[in-house]
Amino acid sequence: MARRAPARGFTLVEAMVAMAVLLIGTLGLISLHTVGVRMNADARIMTQATDIAQDLVTQMQGWNYTTDPRLLNVNPANDADFSDTAFDFQTLDVVTAANYDHEEGELEPNGWTGIPTATVQALGFTRYWNIAEVDFDQNGVLQGRRVAVIVRWGEVGRWRRIVLVTYLQNPQIAF
Repeated sequence: MARRAPARGFTLVEAMVAMAVLLIGTLGLISLHTVGVRMNADARIMTQATDIAQDLVTQMQGWNYTTDPRLLNVNPANDADFSDTAFDFQTLDVVTAANYDHEEGELEPNGWTGIPTATVQALGFTRYWNIAEVDFDQNGVLQGRRVAVIVRWGEVGRWRRIVLVTYLQNPQIAF
């Protein structure tokens, strides 16, 4: 009696299961790619905002500590939250002067040499900064100023912002 050779190959059901597994895996990879592209775009925007804020912080180092009006604390009411820990710049559609000491429009009339306002606005960003005066030893002499630079931009249906905080030491005080 002749023996029958074992069947070779795949059945139709096995092939369909393999195709389904491949399809699920491919859809997962496409989803990962989409998330990666979105995160890359978000990182690019955050990097631009950080560069704009860092440019302002760097420019502030050259401003005259005692006479430059851009370094004055014109709104002491916001000193308790000078760095926007309440996320007002992210949640409010319109940021009012109650939330900041200085804004974009004050830069160029005062000899600004950093990133031009037109460039910042064309990219969709706006710069604000808050000043809080510091008297560490409570002797009535200011040791310096805490500065929070806030760069804000709009996205679909929401606002985003980054905050850089720095300290400007009073040059008349020696530590």
